[in-house]
This record gives sequence, C-alpha cells and structure tokens, in this order.
Amino acid sequence: MKRGDFVWIERDGQRERAMVTLASENGNSLMVMFDAMFHGYVGMMPLLREGGVYRDLFEGKTLKVEKIEE
Repeated sequence: MKRGDFVWIERDGQRERAMVTLASENGNSLMVMFDAMFHGYVGMMPLLREGGVYRDLFEGKTLKVEKIEE
C-alpha cells in the first residue's frame, strides 16, 4: 500500500473506510486517516505490520487492512 490508497480497516466487527496518509517503502508502517471514531481513535490511526498482521501502534491490537480497488 502507498500514500493516497483507500483501504478498509476492520476490527471486532467494526469496519471503516480510510485513506493511507503516510506509508513506509516496505508497507510495514502506515498512518491511516478516516472521518469517524474507530476503537478510541479519532480521525487517524498509526499501524505497524508484524508477521504479516497489522496492529494499531498504541494498543497493539490486530486489525484487517484491505485495499479498496477502484
């Protein structure tokens, strides 16, 4: 994933559309921005991929990140 991509982020049955605003070259770290409150995050969430799974940076909880093909 790269900057400007739109993605679905999903955790515990809650799903939100987001945009990647920052991304490392290897895609292991992302900052996503959204227009909502999502599991305590308001407007944006930092993510880190470990072992092929994305986790939010503060709580370390896993979530699914799926690119939206337009």
